[in-house]
Amino acid sequence: MDKNQAGQESSSQLFGKIVVLIVFVTILTSFVLYFNKSSPDMKYIAMENLQQRFSQSVINSHWQWQAEGRPRIIILVHYESQPDGDKQAVEKDRRPIEMGLNGYPKTAPSTEGCEKLWQTILNVSMSVEGFKVYPEYFTDTDPEDAVNDAKCRFRLSVGPYFEYQIASGQVGPLLD
Repeated sequence: MDKNQAGQESSSQLFGKIVVLIVFVTILTSFVLYFNKSSPDMKYIAMENLQQRFSQSVINSHWQWQAEGRPRIIILVHYESQPDGDKQAVEKDRRPIEMGLNGYPKTAPSTEGCEKLWQTILNVSMSVEGFKVYPEYFTDTDPEDAVNDAKCRFRLSVGPYFEYQIASGQVGPLLD
């Protein structure tokens, strides 16, 4: 074998190794992307559960307000299941909720008011899977019109959030 043939053979072996390496890296990257996308987003699922609980508590407080004769304040009772599995709920906590004239939980027009509303309605800390939930208050966009659209938004730093319309008691869907 002369030097020219040996150089070509060495180059073709190097080219073959590079092709094998590229194919291997491509397959490995494909597997990582596939398994990363197929795993559920736990933050989204946890936030969705909190949004549903928040909505249900708002509805429950409205009906309790109706049943009690429309008082200014109601006492919302929080229950939790027994760990022994007998399906009986035990009272966990009682919290007073100030109700608006419309029969839905009202809050002070501030971010702190939204945070207090979260604590009162859900009775859980403002964290999801180790991430802080940020309350935000948005004022009425047009105070001149008859519709009061002030709202509280509960969001993670990045990702899902939901809103509570203070005047109507509507809890919006979970959005990204």
